[in-house]
Amino acid sequence: MTDRVVSLLVTRSGALWAGYEQGGIAVFENGRSRVLYDPRIFDEVVFRLAEGQDGSIWAATTRAKARLVRFSGGAWTPMAVEGGLPDRELTDLLVARDGALWVGLNGAVARLAPGASRFSMVRTDLAQGVGLAQDRAGRIWASDARGTRLLAGPPAARSAYRHASASRITRIMIDGDQNLWGAQHPDGVFRIRPGAQRPETFSAGQGLTSAMAYEVFEDREGSIWVATVRGLDRWRATSITPEPIVPASSPYGYVVFADARGVVWITDSDTLYRARPGEPLTPVVRGLKHPSALCDAPGGGLWVGLGETMVRVDGDKVSPVSIPSGSDTWVSACAQDGAGQSWVAAFMAGLLRYDGHRWTHLQPKPLGRSVTALTADSDGRIVIDAGRGAVLWDGGAFHHIKTLPRAVRGGTMPMATGPLGVLAGSDRGLTRFKGQTTQFISRDRFSFLGLSHGLAQTAKETWLFGAAGLVRMQNRDLARAFDDPNAALPARIYDLKDGLPGPASFRYRADLAVGGDGRVWIATTNGVASLDPARQPFNRIVPPVAIQGVVIDGVRSGNLQSVVLPRGARSLQIDYTALSLAVPERVRFRYRLEGVDKDWVEAGARRSAFYTNLRPGKYVFRVKAANNDGVWNEQGASLALDLPPTLFQSRLFLAACLMAAAALAVLAYRFRLRRVSERLQAALRERMAERERIARELHDTLLQGVQGLILKFQSASRQVPPGSPARDQLEKALDRAEDVVIEARDRVRSLRADAASDLGATLADVAEQMSLPHAARTQVTVEGAVLDLHPVVADEIERIVVEALFNAHRHAEASRIAIDVTFDPKRLCVRVRDDGVGIDQAVLDAGGREGHFGLSGMQERARKIGGLLTIRSRTDQGAEIELIIPGGLAYAKRRSAPWRKIWRRAPRWEAAA
Repeated sequence: MTDRVVSLLVTRSGALWAGYEQGGIAVFENGRSRVLYDPRIFDEVVFRLAEGQDGSIWAATTRAKARLVRFSGGAWTPMAVEGGLPDRELTDLLVARDGALWVGLNGAVARLAPGASRFSMVRTDLAQGVGLAQDRAGRIWASDARGTRLLAGPPAARSAYRHASASRITRIMIDGDQNLWGAQHPDGVFRIRPGAQRPETFSAGQGLTSAMAYEVFEDREGSIWVATVRGLDRWRATSITPEPIVPASSPYGYVVFADARGVVWITDSDTLYRARPGEPLTPVVRGLKHPSALCDAPGGGLWVGLGETMVRVDGDKVSPVSIPSGSDTWVSACAQDGAGQSWVAAFMAGLLRYDGHRWTHLQPKPLGRSVTALTADSDGRIVIDAGRGAVLWDGGAFHHIKTLPRAVRGGTMPMATGPLGVLAGSDRGLTRFKGQTTQFISRDRFSFLGLSHGLAQTAKETWLFGAAGLVRMQNRDLARAFDDPNAALPARIYDLKDGLPGPASFRYRADLAVGGDGRVWIATTNGVASLDPARQPFNRIVPPVAIQGVVIDGVRSGNLQSVVLPRGARSLQIDYTALSLAVPERVRFRYRLEGVDKDWVEAGARRSAFYTNLRPGKYVFRVKAANNDGVWNEQGASLALDLPPTLFQSRLFLAACLMAAAALAVLAYRFRLRRVSERLQAALRERMAERERIARELHDTLLQGVQGLILKFQSASRQVPPGSPARDQLEKALDRAEDVVIEARDRVRSLRADAASDLGATLADVAEQMSLPHAARTQVTVEGAVLDLHPVVADEIERIVVEALFNAHRHAEASRIAIDVTFDPKRLCVRVRDDGVGIDQAVLDAGGREGHFGLSGMQERARKIGGLLTIRSRTDQGAEIELIIPGGLAYAKRRSAPWRKIWRRAPRWEAAA
């Protein structure tokens, strides 16, 4: 087989069958292909394929002994001559809706009824190249070199059409609108509309790529495709219809105007045309010389501006209108006010007014010299806009209208009156006149509003014709856009793809009008066209969406079922498309990568999505598409993606990093704690050194001095007679002095101590000393193995506990006080609790009562030794003072590491006072 395909068939199951020029058939189904070849049959052209209702495949070939073959049950069977089929060259195959097989031959048509084994001849008087088709009513039509005729089925309005051709083969089909299309060579394409008197023909002169047409086909969206020797041609329904009666070339352009009765008037360079509501456009007056403006004439009729002059048209009668003439006069616009006066914008000649008797030249100062545009508003007032300025004539005087400078809003061209008031287009945007003020929308905000040369308003819509094409807007949206600078302006834009013949003319004249029947008429640089809003084609076919390929780091992937990206992939490109051939340029897409995109990404017409630096994980890419009329395929297409992590992106590596970070944090904390502990230990050592110095000074000076005084007083007391009151007083004083010396010696000894060995016993002594008759009972509890404390720490703890006991006895009205000491290698905890009235929250928040420093003093002492003091209290539920000191600061000697020495908890003991 060669690779030249000459016939195609899509079966009901979705398989594609292809017949080749040198014989053989290939079948493409479910992403696979297979070849069906039988050397007894397929050694010549397979030019026609058809599917029977039972799923069998019929094939027409050029082999004399196998002109018609049938594929069923996995085997090919030639139809023998004994089956009633003449030994003639086949031209076409058609399986009718009733299951009958119709066969076109040169000069004849045969039919094989459902379930029959023998053909019956239907016609034998036909010409060569018979083509067959069936319409919606079930009629069978045949076309050949002599014409088209009805073979079977219900009667038709016309059953035969003559259109002679030199073609040897005719291919016909009937589209969804029941138009019969035919392709012939060398005679191009013909179309027969239902009920038409004669066929329409299309050849190279009408734009067909070649008159050698071989096949005609209708796609699922209603477009007609024709294959010629030079390519593919397409017919499709368009929104805009060109007017063939108006020449496509007019040296002086066109003018379009709708009068008060809804009649549309159009001029080219020398002819005036008229289109009444619901009627076609027809020529009315010829021989006009360069029309430049159209408007309603006083008393009925039409005024036609002809540059420097004007004429009046009443029916087919043309009469001149005398106006002031001059070298600067050029009629660019005209209108009537509410009083019946006529106004003319005479360009460089300024403004002219006609009151029915005479003309008056006016030149309002805000307009400058050049006047190009004017119109009457809904109240019959005249709005004149010259670009540089604008004025309003209210019937008695001119009033200046505030507008933006010409450099901002541009020179005014078309104007239109309607529900939104008076609108004026320009090259830079759109102006709305509201009394003596204006609103403006720049083309920088909405580009389709720029370079407008035609404007019209209806009850609900505004139409604009400019550089972007024909723009259709809802009045409510346009009003909102004028009032709100942040509002959107939805618009439907019709351009060349919608049948627009060409761009706007860009002359100072109206290129747009809406007739009384709603038809929109447009004048372009390439002719005149119309649009009927009530008869717009609408594509309701949902476009199928497909993902075409995936490119990973510049390399295209072949698997599109589930893509596994290579580890460490940095860039991802996903290509997708949608099958909508009506206007493929207007197919719109939106996509989303689940796990990355929070919402749908509006891609417009772009057919690729790009992502970089994706994190490892599983993703699903989804894409939707809309056809040219905005019908969305909500199901769309999807693709699963999997990006495995690299070693450095794996969870194990992440866990290792977290563990390492935690270990570093612990080490940093311990290092910091050690540094803080060392600084505090250094401070404590300094305090210990100071204590030792003070102890030495006390011992060397104060104690020795007091001891010397005691000796002297003892010597003096001996000189006093025994029994004397003075001697008794001296002996008592000496006894007290000796007690002071003993206490001072004990204090010096404590100052020089290296460690305090029993904190629990010390606090029990303190509690006993501070107890009073009928006072709260104090209980001391110690938990854990008792450790020696740093003497400075022990002193500060003792003073904090003393202050806490003092407060409890004096203020708490408690019946029970508990002192809990907990020794732990990591920390020392001392807790003082009572069951008294508690501490007022305001006092806690303030840090103590005004003028009292007990609570603040305890906090200061705790900070000095690196501890944390916490005071908790609830009204009538007592108070709790908790002091926590890190073990490295509290204990005189550091304990061994836990893994080197097992710490055993000491028995619990209690003491009560």
